[in-house]
Order: sequence, then C-alpha cells, then structure tokens
Amino acid sequence: MEIQHFAYSGKLSFREADGEIECVGCQDVINGPAYISEEDNFAMHKVCAEMPPQIQKDAFHPHPLKFKLIDVIVCDACSRLLFSYISYRCMYCDFNIDFRCAKAIINDENNIEKRDDEDLQRTRTLHFCHPHQLTRCKVSPMTEFGEDMIENIWEPNKLKCVACKWKLQDTQTFMCLPCKFIIHESCMNDLPMQVQSSLFHPHHILHPRPFFNAGGEVRCYACRKKVNGFSFYCNKCDVDLHVSCAKYRTRATKHSCHPHNLLQLGKSIIKGISCCACGRKNYNDSLFSCRKCDFNVHPKCIPLPSSFEHKRHLHSLALVSPFAEDDSEDYYCDMCETERNPEIHVYYCVECNYIAHIDCVLSEVRQPQ
Repeated sequence: MEIQHFAYSGKLSFREADGEIECVGCQDVINGPAYISEEDNFAMHKVCAEMPPQIQKDAFHPHPLKFKLIDVIVCDACSRLLFSYISYRCMYCDFNIDFRCAKAIINDENNIEKRDDEDLQRTRTLHFCHPHQLTRCKVSPMTEFGEDMIENIWEPNKLKCVACKWKLQDTQTFMCLPCKFIIHESCMNDLPMQVQSSLFHPHHILHPRPFFNAGGEVRCYACRKKVNGFSFYCNKCDVDLHVSCAKYRTRATKHSCHPHNLLQLGKSIIKGISCCACGRKNYNDSLFSCRKCDFNVHPKCIPLPSSFEHKRHLHSLALVSPFAEDDSEDYYCDMCETERNPEIHVYYCVECNYIAHIDCVLSEVRQPQ
C-alpha cells in the first residue's frame, strides 16, 4: 500500500522499518510497520501519516491551523521550544503548535493538559537584557534527527544561553524567537544591572548592552570570542564582555615573567589562545594572561615550584592541573577560605585533600630541608 503525503514529494510504502528509524512527525522511534520512503529516511507512523494538512478545532483555537515544514517554534499548547519537521501555524495570527500537540487535539484534547507541566504556563515579559518581549518556554530534549536539522536553521552556537554560554536542552528559558535570543530563566533572574568591578576591566563600571543585528562583529575583550545578543559594556573604553566573562572568578597574580599582573584563566576562556612560551593550545590546561599585552603562558612554562613545603601546612604541596574534587560545584581555597575556580591550576596536598590558590602560597614558600 502506497500513499502520497502532503509533507513529502515522493511515495511512501507501508512496510516494516529496516533498523531503527525516527518518525518525522512525532520524532519517536518506529516499531513495527509504518509509511516509509524507498528513497531516503523519511518515515511516519500510520497514525501520524493520517494527520490532516489543516486543523479546525474551534474549542482549542478560533482560526484554522495549517501545516508548516521544518521550523523551530515555541509551541503555544505546551510552551516548549523545539524543532519540528511538521508543525501547525495559524493562518491569521501568531499561533503555533508542534506535531505532538496537534495530534493530541485531533485524538483527545485532554492529552494537551497531560503534556503541559504546571511550571510551563505561557508567560511574556520585558527585561533589560533584550529590546523585545521575551517568551518563557522549556527547551525540549532533541533527537539526533532534531539536532541535525536545527543546525541547518540556526548556527550550532546559537542554541546556548547568552549569559552562561551553556547548552539549553531540557531547561527553563526566556527567548525572543525572531532574534534567536535565548537565556536561562535562572541566569536572567541573577543578571545584575551593572558589574561594579571585573578583573578583566577593573577601572570602570560595566553596564548591560542588549543588541541584535549589530553591524560588524563584536568580540569579547576577555575570551576574544564573538558576542551574541547581550554584553556588559564600558562606553569609556568601548569594551564588551560576555556575561560569564564579566563575572568570571579568577585571581590576579604577580610574577617575574611579566611586568603586569597576570590573570589565571581556565578552559571556558582560553579556547584558541596559544601559550607564548611553548606555542601550544591546550584547552584542558589553564593560562596566566595579561589581556592588555596579549601575553599568555601556561603555569608549567614559567618558573613555578612544582612542589614545596609551606609553613601553613604539614605536608608538601604540589602544583596540579585544574580539577574538581567532587561534583558539589562549591570549591574553596583552604588557605584564604574564599571560592576558587576549578578551571585553574592550584597547589594540592594529596594526603589530606588540601587545596590552595597559587598566589595564596607563592609569597610564603619555604624550600624543603
């Protein structure tokens, strides 16, 4: 049995699937017979293939909903951001629903309520981080098919939070879909109105600068990577910093290898930066850096004691690569008792799990006897 489906140019045959294949409608794995193309991987469950090209359900939405192919939407039924090969869009207003919710409307309208979490109520708000209204939504976990397709629509690095730069899948967010601006709800709530002092630019207060479709390419002063959508900005020096870079936890250290103070930078900052001593780009290492002079050097490429005894600790301390001793996300220097960044080198005692900032111990080193 063959059919011609409105979402596909060729014929679809009803047969058993050869191996694991995803339905382009609901994006679930197909088990059993389905409508499958003989030419490529286009396949649909029987119940999905029977969905109409247009939906009219006055009790749900007053206007007809027509199918649309290959789009990234925020579903107005379940408040999720997701990629849909087939979605339905209102012919008269800005209303979209994903394929799963459309199928629920056709088969059982109560199923929409089962998919809709209580914390996903549709919310729109204005915030200083963006000039347009932001919509609250949850980013759905994506299948391999969805991830491949979204790269054809958005640049891969666009689907990251503009504040922390972490991925967004299965998290609560606010977004402006036309601008491809997305921020975690938690990051937006924690966003300060200004940064009083950033170690990358300590002399002036940094103010929020939302922008979109900016002329030219804006680069972060700290990590040198492209800034998308929002930055903290010094209008006196014309300096932009990512949110995560402006609030980056680091230490300023004085060393004889350079006349200025050096900042200790970890892997989230140093990608693409070469060591001035050895020339290598080691993303899992850390660097001492002077951003003013563009001077960058690995801790192990400058004269630092690899191990020593310290008057404030019983055992020898050894210089070690960046590490986190557990998954608590709360890491402290045992010497100064302040928060430490797990991305940077430290001095470490393996016998008693004692950890100290490099700059905390350098001024008090005593050589072993």
